[in-house]
Amino acid sequence: CTLFPSLLQLRLQQRRTREQLADQGIMPPLKSPAAFHEQRRSLERSKTGDYLKHKIGSRPEKSELISMHILQGETFNSAVEGSAQEPPNKLRRARLADDLNEKIALRPGPLELVEKNIIPVDSSLKEAAVKGICTGVVHRNFVPITNNHRLQFALDRA
Repeated sequence: CTLFPSLLQLRLQQRRTREQLADQGIMPPLKSPAAFHEQRRSLERSKTGDYLKHKIGSRPEKSELISMHILQGETFNSAVEGSAQEPPNKLRRARLADDLNEKIALRPGPLELVEKNIIPVDSSLKEAAVKGICTGVVHRNFVPITNNHRLQFALDRA
């Protein structure tokens, strides 16, 4: 099969050089002995191990994480009762979703923002927006949106 030798040649051409491997710490450097390289690697590994042991030793207790609201507090001791905790969480999420939807529905629309001078517009465009008619002059940063059969203007998000 002639595919294998050509594939092997391709792989040999694409492999990294010895210098690249030495720079990445995979092989020992050319000018230093292999024993020195191994000693250096073991030192780096032990240093990393010591760092991780220190971090694990200084991590906060579960009670601290609960007080910082990172973890949820345990209200039930057994795993069976823990599954009973899911409905209150779903209820809380449903309430939050309802509250957010209510707030989104009550937020002002683009016309109100133009009327209150929150969105900067040309004076002719503001008059057209307030009157609900379009004079054909549209600022390049605004896009007409039809909603409830009225012409409104909103900032172009692009």
